Amino acid sequence: MALSAAQMQEAVINNLPEKTGKTLDEWIGIAKEFSLSKKNDILKKLKSEYSLGHVQAQTIVWRMEDEKPYVVTIGYEENIFKKTFDLYTKLKSQIQAISTDISVKPCKTYIPFYRKNQFAILTEKKGELILGLNLTTDSFPELLRAEKLGGSDRINKMIVVNNDNLFQLNKYIKEAYSNN
Repeated sequence: MALSAAQMQEAVINNLPEKTGKTLDEWIGIAKEFSLSKKNDILKKLKSEYSLGHVQAQTIVWRMEDEKPYVVTIGYEENIFKKTFDLYTKLKSQIQAISTDISVKPCKTYIPFYRKNQFAILTEKKGELILGLNLTTDSFPELLRAEKLGGSDRINKMIVVNNDNLFQLNKYIKEAYSNN
């Protein structure tokens, strides 16, 4: 089963010495010496000058400020889906009904669904429920290209969900599930 976001971040921290030769505290010390104020600039410098991976660099930047972006998320669903909560709960149940090996690991701004990998996410944008899916790029041209939904870069297609199309989404969801 896939790690939760919090477990993944802890794994990155635990693997830093083996993968990079430096502990988290050592990396934080290096990053603070940059004298850069923008987190994105620090992230870019860690990646370009020290050849760190994106997740490694991001974890260092977050922990510089003692941020823990992946925390217990009980109650987040109500906060994320302020205008679409009823529709969200219906679609969440529909996704989970596909198989017993699907796990849900809420994050602060979206709800990801995993099989082996993340195959779907739900989020609310401008009061609309958005379903993001990992589909082959040339399949389902009727769906929009996913942009800035949160979650994995694997999520490449999206659709606005409403009561009229709710039950027609299964073909997309099942395809994304089978790809993972």
